[in-house]
Amino acid sequence: MAKMQGRASLFLLAASLVAFSFSCAADASAAECKRKTAGYFLEYMNPDGPGRLALSLQSMPSPLTGKPGDATRGRDVLVDRQRGDCLSCHKISAVTTVADQGGIGPALDGIGGRYSEGQLRQILVDAKVYFPDAIMPSYYKSDSGEPSILNAAEVEDLIAYLKTLK
Repeated sequence: MAKMQGRASLFLLAASLVAFSFSCAADASAAECKRKTAGYFLEYMNPDGPGRLALSLQSMPSPLTGKPGDATRGRDVLVDRQRGDCLSCHKISAVTTVADQGGIGPALDGIGGRYSEGQLRQILVDAKVYFPDAIMPSYYKSDSGEPSILNAAEVEDLIAYLKTLK
């Protein structure tokens, strides 16, 4: 029975990926394809039951402040233990001024090439959208009434710095 479910799951996965590939025409730009498919999920079976595989990450394309941040200030937010405190959980080899860096979260080397500004913004606002099991806090809360860890400008500055890590 499990073998049959596994084969059926693989078939559904393959069929869904073929259908996904047709949802973006060959002449569509990568940005258009990403826009068309943002938020689509593929249902699949695993030993623990049905799951969802994100086909394209959702994002928050517009800066929270209406303008891009400053990378120099963003680095300051990242290393500041009283504000971003990113290096308590993450490592960045380019930051040599902080010796004691974390190993809980993934290394951030190259993150600027892996995610768009909008995706980084979404991760900082609510990492659980992409990573449901993440323990990373929401750094900015605009409508919950709860205090934010960072203000909107600090989030944009942090994104500007993370985009330099390619």
